[in-house]
Amino acid sequence: MIMLRREVVLVVSRALSIMQGISALYEITYLPERLFAFLHYINKAKSLGASGTDFYFSTLSMVTVAFLFVRIVIFLLLAVIFWNCAPWVERILLPERER
Repeated sequence: MIMLRREVVLVVSRALSIMQGISALYEITYLPERLFAFLHYINKAKSLGASGTDFYFSTLSMVTVAFLFVRIVIFLLLAVIFWNCAPWVERILLPERER
């Protein structure tokens, strides 16, 4: 049985979507650790007064958590895009051959 071009692209696109979804789940596992560290440094800075080191670590933790959320959103967005397999995704994954 021969698969049509569209079917091949759809299978590859769905596989990429699943991979992106798994990557998002993998990144989500880091969320409790990063949020805990962020809350720890924020509470420490509030209770002791904001010294330079506490301010640095609280800011670093905030940036780390923010970028973690951005990565998760990007992975989920890519998963949805690949799952839907729009025509422009089809052209990217398997361009038409010139004859």
